[in-house]
Amino acid sequence: MNGDTGILAEELNADTQLLNMLNTFVSSQSCVLLLGPLFGIDQNKQKIHSNLRDFLTAPPRSLSLDDEFDNLYISTLTDGSQNSNLIYEIDNFYLNVTPSEVYEKILSIGFRAIISYTSDLLLEKANTKNEYDFGYFSAKGSQLTSESTQINNVSKKPIIYNIFGSVNDLNSLILDYDSLYDFLINILKADQEVPLQLKNILGSARAFLFLGFDLKKWYIPLIIRKFNQFILNGSRTRAAVSAFACLDDTPDAPTASFAESLNKYPLLFKPFKKMTSISLIDALAELPRKKTLVGSGPIPVNEREVNFFKKWRDDLKGMSVEQGLEDFFKAYRDLNYSGQFNKEFVLLSMQFNDLMLKKHAGMITEEDFTVSSNNIVDSVFDWMEKILDL
Repeated sequence: MNGDTGILAEELNADTQLLNMLNTFVSSQSCVLLLGPLFGIDQNKQKIHSNLRDFLTAPPRSLSLDDEFDNLYISTLTDGSQNSNLIYEIDNFYLNVTPSEVYEKILSIGFRAIISYTSDLLLEKANTKNEYDFGYFSAKGSQLTSESTQINNVSKKPIIYNIFGSVNDLNSLILDYDSLYDFLINILKADQEVPLQLKNILGSARAFLFLGFDLKKWYIPLIIRKFNQFILNGSRTRAAVSAFACLDDTPDAPTASFAESLNKYPLLFKPFKKMTSISLIDALAELPRKKTLVGSGPIPVNEREVNFFKKWRDDLKGMSVEQGLEDFFKAYRDLNYSGQFNKEFVLLSMQFNDLMLKKHAGMITEEDFTVSSNNIVDSVFDWMEKILDL
């Protein structure tokens, strides 16, 4: 019993550390929230996608749907004969849904973008203060509904973006196999179709938060691959990007090796052990954000710091990767640097510590360790160059 208690305490402590790390990214406006197809909940804390499927398939509607797809309601009748009924009933269902207050909490946290795998407008309707732009993907090209987003003028607001279209635009809905195939083809090759506003955010994001996903589903690698394209095409300095995730919608709690299998540079998964999607949103909404003082500007680099980074820029080149990073991060802590890029080095140090723990626990191959640690070294060099260019 004591052993179980100890394990639980360790898992809760690990979750707290991850939560604080996640909050750092949110505070710096560099975190994107991904709401998966299993996330939606109503005021009674019931899953909306399950209720909607039951609503559509039960008498008297009795619509025939493919049950393979989460939060997509694909007619199995290929002649399109029940599509109009499907549209009517989906719209009718959402007219009577009272969403959970969690949607308002999500908007209050301050994510740089919220990408939702749905066609509902629950988040957009919770945006009563108009702090977010809203857009959605369509096979005919993305639609931005914000009045502030004009041609040649990219909005600076954060954005809510629906992947599965909008219930207000019938042409964007995925209702049959033809529209499903069109969607899959177009979303996988999408580039110009994605709003520049969202592409800029994805290209500079330092963290993603996955909620409401079954991470064992076949489409997860496709999602990861697509986001990696936007990340690597962005203007950000090379560095690993943290992918935080809650596992309450992934049946049979996956092992550490499973989480490792999702990693595809630059996305590195960091799953919470015990926190659910809702408890995480509740906790994150309560945490204070670090505010940047307007007009304060970056703290200038002093001579001691310049000499430190010049020295390590040369020393690291002649050292083994593992020993070099260990010695560098130890010396960096002693430096007490608090300038513009301190957060970047702190996060890289956390990533290296995670990597070392996994290596010693036998959770990562030597080859993967070498690749990941070399990526961290590359990032260290990039950030040192940025400091020395100030």
